[in-house]
Amino acid sequence: MMNLIQPLDEKQISEVNMKKILVTEDDEKMRNGLVEILKEQGYYVDSAQNGKIGLEMIKKTDYDIVLSDLIMPVMGGMELLRNIKQIKPATSVIFITGFGTIENAVEAIKIGASEYITKPFKIDEVESKIKKVLAEKEFIITPDLIDSNIIKAISNPIRKNVVKALSESGKLRFTDMKNMLKIDDPTKLSFHLRILKEHFLIEQDSEKTYILTSSGKKLLESLKKMD
Repeated sequence: MMNLIQPLDEKQISEVNMKKILVTEDDEKMRNGLVEILKEQGYYVDSAQNGKIGLEMIKKTDYDIVLSDLIMPVMGGMELLRNIKQIKPATSVIFITGFGTIENAVEAIKIGASEYITKPFKIDEVESKIKKVLAEKEFIITPDLIDSNIIKAISNPIRKNVVKALSESGKLRFTDMKNMLKIDDPTKLSFHLRILKEHFLIEQDSEKTYILTSSGKKLLESLKKMD
């Protein structure tokens, strides 16, 4: 079945100044539903029924976000992600995944995906994730303020929010942080905390409570200058 929605050219997109989203999803009902809802939210939206078609569209248009199913025929989400990071590294990828493939989604985040959403999902969650990723893309870091490790560490809004939460509270236990940030999936929070620890931005004291390191405090000062 041919994709009926033709992407706008760059001149047209520039004129309407819309954020551009590509939905790649093999379930036609879900794909069309996402397209309709996101258009109502004011986004320009293209769609494709698999990663191969989506990749060809990505080569022609600079999308802000690719919202993709993880498991698709012809070309799945992981292969699509690897291709995107090679040809359009500035394009953010949000995966839609079933409960049984959460581990694959976490692995995808490690190699460059921005977020993942588990099925069944509420459209509010999709809209929230898209807004967070777009906000992160607009968060421009000045190189002379912070080093490359810190730039990498705030590549996801959750990690930035962890730093801000610790700056406000001084120290937090895992459960308190999860509740404060309203994160339902403890595995996701654990992953982001590990990234921050690997970049020496947070640490745990003798009571296993999370606190900011000196580098983390430096990040906080940079974030304040950007706000």
